[in-house]
Amino acid sequence: MPDTHKRAANILPQCALTVDVEDYFHVSAFSNRITPADWGTKYPLRVEQNTHRLLELFAEHNARATFFMLGWVAERCPQLAREIVGQGHELASHGYAHQVVTSQTPLVFKNDVFRGKSLLEDITGCAVRGYRAPSFSINPNTEWAFSALADLGFIYSSSTYPVKHDLYARRLGQKPLSAP
Repeated sequence: MPDTHKRAANILPQCALTVDVEDYFHVSAFSNRITPADWGTKYPLRVEQNTHRLLELFAEHNARATFFMLGWVAERCPQLAREIVGQGHELASHGYAHQVVTSQTPLVFKNDVFRGKSLLEDITGCAVRGYRAPSFSINPNTEWAFSALADLGFIYSSSTYPVKHDLYARRLGQKPLSAP
């Protein structure tokens, strides 16, 4: 068997596994009912316990993932960010305040993303290279966000998704968007 075939036969199948580290009250479906002032006060945090369960499952199955963490969560659960990195997972940014890109100006967006990225890097001491927009909300009208992400030092974005959904920005059949 040629050398390249031997190497290929020894490689395990790869799967992209990602987690959005946000709480149930952050989701866009509740944005007209739950205000940021209610986060963690009226509605208790569950994200830490739920993420620990995922970390246990991933460790049990020797799986590694990218965790897209909100800065808001990292600020309240800094040890969780450290545990994610400490267990060999990639920590990436989900912004700070889980606001969809389509509701922000370029400056507000850049400030939110900078704040989230800076928090994650300060807490863990690791560079944050990836970003995912809340609700995959980068669309053809907000492609300016890719330049902002590149300016902030991100090397990739996982912010679009080809799904038909009432909240997600991309729709089936749309031209794919390019990341920085």
